[in-house]
Amino acid sequence: MAFKEKSAWVMSIALIVAGAFYAWSVFIIWQAAGMVPPPNVLGLAVGVVIIIAIAIFGHIVAAIGNPMDANAPEDERDRLVVWRAGNLGGLVLGALSMTGLFHFAVLGNGNLLFHMIIGALTLSQLAEYVLTIWYYRRGV
Repeated sequence: MAFKEKSAWVMSIALIVAGAFYAWSVFIIWQAAGMVPPPNVLGLAVGVVIIIAIAIFGHIVAAIGNPMDANAPEDERDRLVVWRAGNLGGLVLGALSMTGLFHFAVLGNGNLLFHMIIGALTLSQLAEYVLTIWYYRRGV
């Protein structure tokens, strides 16, 4: 398994855990208050710390398994995989962002727009990592 694929696995796990934490923290406040809460800075900060901690630990473990692969330069296949996955991840970001903006234009709820954009950023990056894994497994 290529190091970039291992890295994509690590970052996928980190994004799922951090995204679930943030969504849960917003949902709990939403249920208690009965309305969409304002931006949750503490939830975002904890989510970023979760991503950083999992990324550091996971990449250390992945690099220990094969240190030569971790330091190897990108070849043509790696560049193609990253480019294709990033391109489609960008399309996911654009589509979800436009959905959030359309929702804002109809309802005018800025707090919900903020949470939708955070979700769009998280889901688009997760899509990029999942596609990276898929392309490596497919043999692109």
